[in-house]
Amino acid sequence: MNKGSGKIEIRRLIKGIKKISSLPTVFAKVNQLLNDPRSCAYDFSKVISKDQALTARLLKLVNSAFYGFPRKIETVSRAVTIIGFRELRGLILATSVLSMFRDLGDNVSFTMEDFWKHNLACGIASRILATYKREKDPETYFVAGLLHDIGRLVLLESCPEKYSEVFIIVREESALMCEAEMDVFGFTHEAVGKELISSWKLPAFVEDAAGFHHNPKGGRNSSSYVDVVHVANILANAASIGSSGEKFVPPLNLEAWERIGLKKSILEPTFEKIYEQIEDAALFLLVDKKRT
Repeated sequence: MNKGSGKIEIRRLIKGIKKISSLPTVFAKVNQLLNDPRSCAYDFSKVISKDQALTARLLKLVNSAFYGFPRKIETVSRAVTIIGFRELRGLILATSVLSMFRDLGDNVSFTMEDFWKHNLACGIASRILATYKREKDPETYFVAGLLHDIGRLVLLESCPEKYSEVFIIVREESALMCEAEMDVFGFTHEAVGKELISSWKLPAFVEDAAGFHHNPKGGRNSSSYVDVVHVANILANAASIGSSGEKFVPPLNLEAWERIGLKKSILEPTFEKIYEQIEDAALFLLVDKKRT
């Protein structure tokens, strides 16, 4: 399949799943407020407070080890002020995407809970690495890591029988998921995720991280995000937290690691922080997900 026909096929697959054509209202409103310089914490809290389940989860998360704040946070407006508008948008985006795929069943290689735990671990690892790098907005790296495998869900939703061939190749030929996807579809979940995120009009760094996390040379416009998510994905697989179907830990691109500019000594504390934070993050996103 050539590149042009592959892109047409990807767009057809995405358009065929009507429930993912646009993001939910609460996210749209929060995004609108984020782009309004006159908005304040009260405006955000007013929108969020209309969703009781989201409010309860947000307060539970900000009072957990995921953030580690010393004092209890009891109001949404206080939570918004402390964690920041951009990170708030990322958390709401996460719950919105999870809600879209809540009816997608488990498969022979991993459960949906395993899938989201892997992606959460990647998001957490991305945020930790960005913090070590002293990036200005480490929370944006969490979002990029969290959504890096979103294209795989589109393929599973639209072509479940065909995707079972991918699992067979991975199992019987000890192939990487990307290699098996290319054999079966002529493109990978990276290309699908990139196209989906582009259709949602999310920031370019989220799109590039989804589109190039196995091939970090490709994401030139958002190279820092792509490099970090590439490494974070490997750490999440190595930590064996959840699963997105890989039988082996994907290979590390040494150039991406060198560009990040961190020392190997940060790896052990990074793993410790991932294990420490994953359960609290999973409670926010995964508990009672059928009613998200």
